[in-house]
Amino acid sequence: MNFKKGLILLLALGLLFALCACSGAGSSAGASPSPQAADEQPRYEYQLKAGETMEVYDTVFDKTVTVILDPASTRDGSIDLRSNIYFDNCVFNAGLSILGDYHAMVSLGEGCSFGEGSLVTCKELNSGVAKETTLDDNYVKVFVGCEGVSVETEAAFGVVTGGFDFVFNGTAYSKAELAPDADYLGVYSLYEDDSMTYVKLAIGDDDSVEVLP
Repeated sequence: MNFKKGLILLLALGLLFALCACSGAGSSAGASPSPQAADEQPRYEYQLKAGETMEVYDTVFDKTVTVILDPASTRDGSIDLRSNIYFDNCVFNAGLSILGDYHAMVSLGEGCSFGEGSLVTCKELNSGVAKETTLDDNYVKVFVGCEGVSVETEAAFGVVTGGFDFVFNGTAYSKAELAPDADYLGVYSLYEDDSMTYVKLAIGDDDSVEVLP
C-alpha cells in the first residue's frame, strides 16, 4: 500500500476542502451554496451532483436524512467533481444516511445534534467498491464538528475531527488522547483482503501528517 501518496491525496484533496466548508468559506468551483431556509418544510433527501455544494441550517429532522452522492464523482475524478454538504444547527432525531463511493464531504457544524440512538451511516452506492478502495482514492468523509456523533459503515470511509470525540464502528476515538498536539484527527476504514482495517492520522494545518499506531 502506498501510504505516502495516499496521505498526500487525502490531505490536499479532502481535508483542506472540508475545513473550508466548516468555516463557511464558499463552495467548490462552479457550484453555488443553496442554504435551506428555516421556514421551509424539512427535506429528508439530498441528491448531490458531482461538484455541487449545499448548505442546510436550522432544521429539525424527525425522519432519517439521506444524502445521495452522484456516481459521476469517481475515484479518478478531478477536484471539480467533489460534492459537499454542510449542516449546522440541525437536529437529527432519526439519523443521517450517506450513499456514495468517492469524492464527497459531509460536514456537521457545532450546532448540530443527534437524537438518542441515531447514527451516521454510510453505504457504498455501487456494490464491491469498498473492497477496491485504497488510500490513494478520494474518500467520502464526515467532518465531526459537534458532540455525540456515532458512525457505522461497511464501506471505505473517513471521519475527521478538530476536537470532538466520536464513535466509529463501535470504537470511541478521542483526539485529545490520540493526537493532542495535532490540529485534526482522521480515522479511515479500508479493506485488506476481506477484512476491514483502520488507519489513524494526526493532521496539522502545516500539511504535516503522521500515521498513528
